[in-house]
Amino acid sequence: MKAVVTGGGTGGHIYPALAVAGAIQQRVKEAELLYIGGRSGMESEIVPATGTPYRSVTSRKLRRLLSFSTLGVLWALAQGYREACEQLRAFQPDVVIGTGGYVPAATVMAAVRLRIPTIILGPDAVPGRTNRWLSRWVSRICIWFEETAAFFPSGKTVITGVPIRADIVSPESVAGARRRLSLAEDRFTILVLGGSQGAQRLNEIVVDAAAKLPGAVQILHQTGERNLQAVKAQAERVGLPPGRHFPRAYLDGREVPLAYRAAELVICRCGVSTLAEVTANGLPSLLVPLPTAYADHQTANAKAIARGGGGIHLPQVSLTPESLMENIETLRNNPTLREAISVASRAIGKPDAAERVASLALELAGARGWNR
Repeated sequence: MKAVVTGGGTGGHIYPALAVAGAIQQRVKEAELLYIGGRSGMESEIVPATGTPYRSVTSRKLRRLLSFSTLGVLWALAQGYREACEQLRAFQPDVVIGTGGYVPAATVMAAVRLRIPTIILGPDAVPGRTNRWLSRWVSRICIWFEETAAFFPSGKTVITGVPIRADIVSPESVAGARRRLSLAEDRFTILVLGGSQGAQRLNEIVVDAAAKLPGAVQILHQTGERNLQAVKAQAERVGLPPGRHFPRAYLDGREVPLAYRAAELVICRCGVSTLAEVTANGLPSLLVPLPTAYADHQTANAKAIARGGGGIHLPQVSLTPESLMENIETLRNNPTLREAISVASRAIGKPDAAERVASLALELAGARGWNR
């Protein structure tokens, strides 16, 4: 079997693609995989480092407002489409899986043109422009929330959840995870995640709130590389002791499962990959969506999780250090409430999403004539 995965621009598109590739390889040992991404996006560094064969095509992000730059985007799409056709003709895949963003559009369209079965991931509660546009031609659309199906053609959607890495739920004990991350074993532990690139305003509110929290609380804080020094400087200004606040530019692949295991509460942005990992770990969360995300899709994601009882939605526009501190203290002092949210979070999560997508890919490849 041969499969192409394509996605890029952010970790929220790259890591699900790699998770699906890994699940296919696990199911079919002899499977040949190819990742098609952009020439300069994050994927051009992340994917080759995993040993996955990688090819690039021309791509360019479409801005929200139409302008002269839109012509450049259309040119890049046409150029990327031609390059993707060449790559697909040379590789001859049985199925193509696109995980989102502007990067895979050309490759998925090329696959449709070449009559190769195609799958796209549309796991946001409100799907993006690219996925809505592609949906009329692709074979299947993988979603997480039932309400998302209304945005796509009838009969094409399959509820799979968001593909995440197989080891995201650590077998380590809570105390062991905290030791390995150099955290105190006996403190209420909060994990702050602003996405793969951090979140400046969320960082600022968290640090101000942390200064008002009791000493029994510690915070492991992923700030994003560009925000790390500003967060450290703010923590020093407000007198936040280093032993209670642990800012990190980025948690690496080994540390992320440990961080989830160590935490009793997560404060996070609301990209679907982050939410998929949080719910797979059954963690209660305070959900602070990025208000400037396209079509406010992070708010829709947060509301979907909150409706299921798996987290508490805190809109950034009304969030203050004081209100964040109050929400933290309410959950810290009410373990029964925290456990109820945790149970709901775990029920929403779909840790086997990568396997579900891989099964769908094998099904489509089989219908095209591939045999084990």
